[in-house]
Amino acid sequence: MIRWFITLMYKKIVIAGTPGVGKTSVAKALSDRIGGFHLDLSSFAISRNLILYYDEARESYVIDENRLVREVVEILKNVEIVVIDTHYPEIIPRDVIDIVFILRLHPNVLYERLRSRNWPIRKIKENVLAEALSIVALNALEHYGVEKVFEIDTTSLSIEEIVFTIINTMKGGRELEPGIRIDWLEKISPEDLDKFSDLGFNNEV
Repeated sequence: MIRWFITLMYKKIVIAGTPGVGKTSVAKALSDRIGGFHLDLSSFAISRNLILYYDEARESYVIDENRLVREVVEILKNVEIVVIDTHYPEIIPRDVIDIVFILRLHPNVLYERLRSRNWPIRKIKENVLAEALSIVALNALEHYGVEKVFEIDTTSLSIEEIVFTIINTMKGGRELEPGIRIDWLEKISPEDLDKFSDLGFNNEV
């Protein structure tokens, strides 16, 4: 019954968020639950060599957006239910996506999580600053519009709870309201914010 309802209304779903918030785990769990195809955009870009170059300073690949989008659009045309996870949702054409969920994580929690993964400090700071400033969320909102975008504060939630919230929202539940409502700048200290300064952003994987 759940799968039938979601298939009818929401076939092309984006799970977006700053690297480290848990979007790939959530997207996998959601796609399993609703019988969809999971597409990790970063892994897909690397596996298909859809990249421009490797950024040594950030230890990341910079994607070829045009080529990647063309291949993703073809997949969306040919696969009924697709769950995409990405930290650059704004590159996917608005008209091929039904709904977008932005996973948010308190910047201090994200900082410790990325440190535990032994990421380079520059990359950690860049991603935590992006989360603090709502970069992924704001880009998604500007691109898709308020009616398609929903935020979830995942800081205290398990994967199962996040998936439940997503499914409930797609079934018409009112637990989430559309648009961007989380502002970490109201919840973190100026000292914490200072740790994540002097950095820029681009579409890297």
